[in-house]
Amino acid sequence: MTAKQLIAKLNKICSENAVDPADVEVNFRWDDNSDVFRIKSASEDLFDAETNNILTSITLAPYKQ
Repeated sequence: MTAKQLIAKLNKICSENAVDPADVEVNFRWDDNSDVFRIKSASEDLFDAETNNILTSITLAPYKQ
């Protein structure tokens, strides 16, 4: 999933439920029966191999980075 796809999906879910995204927590689960991990931060992850200057991925983490 790209960052653009994630942002669009989050906005769609919030819009369909008539809520402001600022009022909605983001969580992670491995599956429907697993514990909830609250996402507390997002940060740069990997950069391109050729120049190491172009961001190619981000990470979401259950802790403050």
